[in-house]
Amino acid sequence: MTVVAPPRTAAQPLSDRPVDRAAVARAALRAAEQRTSPRAAPRTGERLGGGRATVPGGRLLPVHPGLSALLPDGGLAAGTVLAVRGSTTLLLALLAEASRSGAWVALVGAPGVGMLAAADAGVALGRTVLVPAPGQDAPAALAALLDGMDVVVVGPGAALLDSDRRRLAARARERGAVLVAQAAWPGAHVTLDARGGTWSGVDHGAGWLRRRTLRVRRTGRGAAARPVEVEVDVPLRVERVVGGPDAVGTAPGAGVLAGAHDPAAPARLRVA
Repeated sequence: MTVVAPPRTAAQPLSDRPVDRAAVARAALRAAEQRTSPRAAPRTGERLGGGRATVPGGRLLPVHPGLSALLPDGGLAAGTVLAVRGSTTLLLALLAEASRSGAWVALVGAPGVGMLAAADAGVALGRTVLVPAPGQDAPAALAALLDGMDVVVVGPGAALLDSDRRRLAARARERGAVLVAQAAWPGAHVTLDARGGTWSGVDHGAGWLRRRTLRVRRTGRGAAARPVEVEVDVPLRVERVVGGPDAVGTAPGAGVLAGAHDPAAPARLRVA
């Protein structure tokens, strides 16, 4: 099992950091790799190794305003399971606002999610933990990460039995974390199926891609029990030239984050 986590800053003592979720995850994952017995779960309201308080329910992680209509509560509800299928772009867009706001995100068994794309979407890589190949330790790794992370993404490379899914959903509920699956998850509170999309802005094969529109079908339980189909504009944060140099001589493929010089500038993608 391979774990990739942001490096610890030696200049900043642990006591000065209010939360060290990465250290919590590292310690738990080391224990999972050594196949030791899992430690007793903390009671509600206790803190795990200096991490966030384990408050099930009630907490809402923010999402981009343009995506809030997809979720019954308008955000990522703590202690719930969300399934996002058919679009990695939508998945990253849903994670970006929470990540920028300080949430820690773990991606397990999701080697197809590129970190460049995640950064382009707005995910803070310094608060992102990767376990691209969990192997047979996937259930233990996921359970450990739910103890210390705010959002845990379950990719197609994490092999789970139905009994594993039930235990992980219960653990997410107890710990107050958000469990996000890239595949079907029986009993998920909300399931989002991206069913195609369109780009707009390109005229006759060249120009600026200014908007990505996805058609998303939402199903689930409780407030999401009634199926709804929504068209959403996936936020674009990158201004990048694709296929050739731009008008001022930028090298092909070079790009900067939209708004880096002007925060009010609209995001766009140029096709040349």
